[in-house]
Amino acid sequence: MAVMIFTAIFSKAETKSCDTITINVNQRGADVRNGMYGIFFEDINHAADGGLYGEIIENRSFEDLRMPDGYYSKGKDLFAPDIPNHKTGLVRHRKYKWTTEKVPAWSASDSSRVSMSLSEDNPYYATAPTSLILNLNGKVSEKSPVRLINRCFQGMAIRESETFRLRIIARTTTNKNERYKGRIVPSIGDVNIKLPQNGRWIDTTIIVKATPQQANMASADGKNTFSLEFDARGKIILDYVSLFPCNTFKNRENGMRRDVAQLLQDMHPGFVRWPGGCVVEGITLNNRFEWKKTLGDVAARPGEYNMWGYRMSYGLGWHETLQFCEDIGAKAMYVCNVGLACQNRSGEASDENEIEDYLQDCLDAIEYAIGDTLTTWGKKRAEAGHKEIFPLEYVEIGNENHGTEYDRRFNIFYKAIKEKYPHLTLISNHGANLSKNVDKTDMVDPHWYRGPEFFMGNTHYFDKIKRGKYEVYVGEYACNRRVGPGNMLAALSEAAWMTGMERNGDLVTMCSYAPLIESGLKSWPVNCIWISPTQVMGRSSYWVQKLFADNKPTYNVGCSPDMTEPVCLEGDSLLFRQKDIPMLPRQFFCAGIDSINNELIIKVVNVTDRSYKTVFNIVGLNNKTKGAATVTILKAQTLQTENTFENPLTIRPQTDVVSVYLPYVGYELPPASMAVLRIKI
Repeated sequence: MAVMIFTAIFSKAETKSCDTITINVNQRGADVRNGMYGIFFEDINHAADGGLYGEIIENRSFEDLRMPDGYYSKGKDLFAPDIPNHKTGLVRHRKYKWTTEKVPAWSASDSSRVSMSLSEDNPYYATAPTSLILNLNGKVSEKSPVRLINRCFQGMAIRESETFRLRIIARTTTNKNERYKGRIVPSIGDVNIKLPQNGRWIDTTIIVKATPQQANMASADGKNTFSLEFDARGKIILDYVSLFPCNTFKNRENGMRRDVAQLLQDMHPGFVRWPGGCVVEGITLNNRFEWKKTLGDVAARPGEYNMWGYRMSYGLGWHETLQFCEDIGAKAMYVCNVGLACQNRSGEASDENEIEDYLQDCLDAIEYAIGDTLTTWGKKRAEAGHKEIFPLEYVEIGNENHGTEYDRRFNIFYKAIKEKYPHLTLISNHGANLSKNVDKTDMVDPHWYRGPEFFMGNTHYFDKIKRGKYEVYVGEYACNRRVGPGNMLAALSEAAWMTGMERNGDLVTMCSYAPLIESGLKSWPVNCIWISPTQVMGRSSYWVQKLFADNKPTYNVGCSPDMTEPVCLEGDSLLFRQKDIPMLPRQFFCAGIDSINNELIIKVVNVTDRSYKTVFNIVGLNNKTKGAATVTILKAQTLQTENTFENPLTIRPQTDVVSVYLPYVGYELPPASMAVLRIKI
């Protein structure tokens, strides 16, 4: 790779053309928490269903047209009931995405021979009551069957010899002389499904395997569909149709899509925040995420309409999330509702006498994760197959709530949770400066979604925050303005911001980029990871996150200059020409010691379209010596470059090992790049 290192002796001309950065290894700065870099997970952009969660069938339980109580639709718009905001007293009229599909995601190969309707009569599970009724007329026969087709989110990938777990809950009202055969066409093998003639439900699971011929027939881009084929007339009622790859992450039966989960594990996250995000609050309170409904048989889970425009199946529930945290070695963070709906939407507040119910619901979630098996919810965890406690360490009380009513409720929750679980870290929704109405908190959680100039211009924001008796968790941040769907400029501005967070590790002890996943639906302008049926791809921001997590120091060391003033050379190309945007720094760095490996870690960022030449003067070494440095660089052709599904690794880290002569290390950083130097000391 093209890494340029120049060392030891410089001519006067060379020295004058370089910025000198002094790093004092004996000047110890703030410690950096071992699990500082984590991931924020919310079911937005189909991040769960159709994303991380392994299910292939869309609308598997036929519940997608169920809406929260009091809601109504007009065409492709959904409307919430008129509920006054608890702060303003005003009703905010907003519309949300809806569908005009008769049966979302499902269609028939020949509508002249089969009619489809939905019913809640005689359900298999009362908690998920909707079934699909197929009326097949006399023209349906073995020689002339009809197919029921599911579009499978973005499509379905078919690989040779891949096995799938097909589960169907169905019944029929046919005559005794008639029999149905169901088979999967043409994707993953022919399977006969026998249905009883007595009208009773059958719940059957079959393992199917893709043949070489079917794999060859499949669309290479994953745009394949799933279908059931019927060859006799009469009526059939389907309650549940699920198709799951057997080869999930860690081979969990109701687990994660392997390649997506692996990409997340490769980030080495210290924690996972779940379930959100705005879905925690809901548009109204009866639209909030309810963790107890995510337990038990997946076919019985009712799901919930998602404010991002689709229904969550609740397949990826509390148990599955805790299991995933354990599988990837991350701590779990649970976000609870305090009886407040999203304050940017309805702003509904529960009645005073209901606050205790929301508090108890949070305590029950904690008990499910870490309660003894003799407790009510600890016993349920054990019954679900996990006697040992899960790695729950953090509880965030509310999501993006604010105001005096939130402060009051936060105090109630904090006191009650802390009394029962004093070892848990409890997090409030406040900014870096805590509200005077809050009695006590362990952490605050400010969020930032801004343009690149904000992140580059505020790398010293946390230097100026007065330290108190709480820490900062930057739970959501991303450069998502004026960068299209994301590009190298966005990623490098985030890297600049992260140098400021890492340098202030005594205050900012945790952070997580958001949103995490985009899978065929863009409810948010910029997201970290993109998913198709056949691919999972990290944007440039993904690689920045991974580089920081993989190269986290034990503690910071002193650096000068401190980058308060711009250090870009005269003539550097500015990214912005607007009069209201001041001159901003374009190069950023931080340094620290990895005490386990006895290495100095230097991170340096260049947000310009020209090379940046610098000299690191490493002070505090016992002697001048020749050594080795590992240099990992993330670079792009331009600041507007980004990875694509066609070229998913255009931007990716590359590593080289070079010789250096300490205490001086000269380095020329290419345009639009970030580098991590690890130097043995």
